[in-house]
Amino acid sequence: MVKPESALRRLMRDTGTLLQPYGFHGDEPTWVRVEPGGVASVGRTRTFRTWTGGQQVLRFGLSLSATPAAWWEFCNWRTARLALPSVPIEEATGPGLLADAELPDKMTEMWSMRIDPELQGHVHKSDIEAIRDELPRRVHAYARRALRLLEPDRYLDELLAQPNPHIGSWEAIVVLLADRGPSPQLDDALHQLLRFAERDTSEYAEDVSAYAQTRAALV
Repeated sequence: MVKPESALRRLMRDTGTLLQPYGFHGDEPTWVRVEPGGVASVGRTRTFRTWTGGQQVLRFGLSLSATPAAWWEFCNWRTARLALPSVPIEEATGPGLLADAELPDKMTEMWSMRIDPELQGHVHKSDIEAIRDELPRRVHAYARRALRLLEPDRYLDELLAQPNPHIGSWEAIVVLLADRGPSPQLDDALHQLLRFAERDTSEYAEDVSAYAQTRAALV
């Protein structure tokens, strides 16, 4: 019999081991891989305790993210203007878009571990075994997805393919386009960003616009 905290630690150790062949390193709850195109990460979500049918259930899953190098450079440019220390690439985060959007729903469902009060708060063995059986497939999907988002232009192309980009998407689009230099596409993206900024509150829009014009001129 295993307590939920011990079961979670063991499953996360297994996750870290499974991520190593994909080039991810770190410690629970997040593992990262740095590439020329940026940094990819795979980690554990927050855990949630709920009650179902009078039984406590612990729910959690995997998360993924990709931070293009161009976005990291923008963030460090912005922090430098605020007299804040730069962030190393392995700790970069954002823009917080896309993530698991292309994964099948089954791959993004949270796992459940039932905590049996009759077993002194231990987890059902069958639940642990079910998660462990699925773990290699899910780790593979999340690692591949995170790394795919760092392929040249992949992040940008997926953002541009969104049917109704919101202001956060336009901020990222502008930053990523600026890394290519001046272009009519960048001009249009800047126009879209500033149009959205007129009606939506954004702490980044003005900084993004200023950075993009400076960055594009240097390429």
